[in-house]
Amino acid sequence: MNSVSAQIKLKNLSDCREKFDEAFEIYEISLPASERKSRTEVLSLLDRKDYRLTIAELESHVVGISIVYVSRFFPISLLDYMATSEACRNTGIGKSMFVHTLATSADRLMFVEVEAEHGSAGEREMQRRRQAWYARLGCRKVDDIAYHMPQLNDAPPPPLNLLYHPNGTETDPTRSQLRSWISDVYSGVYGLDNCEEEIEAMFLRAR
Repeated sequence: MNSVSAQIKLKNLSDCREKFDEAFEIYEISLPASERKSRTEVLSLLDRKDYRLTIAELESHVVGISIVYVSRFFPISLLDYMATSEACRNTGIGKSMFVHTLATSADRLMFVEVEAEHGSAGEREMQRRRQAWYARLGCRKVDDIAYHMPQLNDAPPPPLNLLYHPNGTETDPTRSQLRSWISDVYSGVYGLDNCEEEIEAMFLRAR
């Protein structure tokens, strides 16, 4: 284990809300505007039973944050967001946080939304690295869907790949399960109901 990652403390943000501003700063800096919830929206997640927000602390400073949605209706979760501060990247903290998120939603398949390759050569290289990083941690790509996230604000969302980690489950998800589970994510994470036609179109576009 990296010496830095061995020193971190992982804490439930709901139990140390005074650290929220530090955590939100990492969230705001690391995430493109098109994928960001507002400060008020993120703060409200602390009071939801279907969300788990974890921070990584190093010498009393917040150096990482993860936000996980845990469905109340299906055996799934979604890694809504995870990042570390720029100074602590490539230190093993991200891996430690990812393993922790799996443990906090054990025996639930965990979805991960990851940017698909697009943009400049430099951006594509970074996107390939990020996808490879998740693959090394055991994530698999859902191939038969042209997945996209809803538009959260004025900025259109980037093209995404939908990954999943089995996380103790034994079989790959069926198309029927994916329809139900993505519908649950759209409702629980993005507040959008009755999106069956839109979700079905994702499968049709992948043909």
